[in-house]
Amino acid sequence: MRRLRILAAVASIALIAACGGNDDQTTAVPEDGSGSTSAGEPTGDGTDTSTTPVAGNTWVVQRVKTADASIKAKQDLGAYLQITKDGDVEGNTSCNGFGGSAEVGDGVVTFEPLLATKKACSGKRGDLDTAILGVLQGKVETEISGDTMTMTNTDGATLTFTIGEPPATEM
Repeated sequence: MRRLRILAAVASIALIAACGGNDDQTTAVPEDGSGSTSAGEPTGDGTDTSTTPVAGNTWVVQRVKTADASIKAKQDLGAYLQITKDGDVEGNTSCNGFGGSAEVGDGVVTFEPLLATKKACSGKRGDLDTAILGVLQGKVETEISGDTMTMTNTDGATLTFTIGEPPATEM
């Protein structure tokens, strides 16, 4: 019975997200009114990271690097992450949908335990699923340069994203 409730909650999150629009005119503004919800500061190469917020964008997975592997994510696999300014998290690993909550800070995102569907996938989709969910746990450092974001967990595993549209995925 508990599994059904969890599955229903995850399915509800995915359904609600699918019904939402994508208003490119919307800008996430933090509660302090500063206009910046970015995860970083200007970098040493002069790139200003304060104009690209973590929250309010769709981040499409490009690459995952762990101690064991480096996996390039193809666009058609549908792996992405979204965090709202209220801290709601949703995404897809290319195998399973996931949702939960996170707190976005300066250069850091702290994820609460995420709920994910439990579809069994093998090959590249299975590898991506394991690696992505492995990185998105607890406190994760973030660095943004232009339209690219890198998240690094405490084990040194990284996820590299670019801003894009959430790919069409199977329900």
